[in-house]
Amino acid sequence: MLKLPLRSAATLVARLDTFSPQIAVQVRPLYQLWRDGQTRQLQLVEERARYAKLQQSSDSELETLRQQELALREQLELTTRKLENLTDIERQLSSRKPGGNFGSEKVPEVIHDDP
Repeated sequence: MLKLPLRSAATLVARLDTFSPQIAVQVRPLYQLWRDGQTRQLQLVEERARYAKLQQSSDSELETLRQQELALREQLELTTRKLENLTDIERQLSSRKPGGNFGSEKVPEVIHDDP
């Protein structure tokens, strides 16, 4: 097959079809075999181009998802650290003895609801 741009090759094969009635009867089976091969080659080129485009699109989407996952993991780590800090503070507050550092004031008891 000639190395032509896809549209040019398709146009060339279509033009050749207009001459097929003029091809000698003895050569027509060979011509048809060649023509079928050309058609399959064109289809293969089209499919490869479509596949390459889909692959590029999929790769782009996958990269976007990876970036989103990374951002979400970082956000989760930050939220987890904040929650751990709050838990530590709560633990410290609940372990203080009433009247400890506050003079004669009584610290109210903290009641936790079970989740």
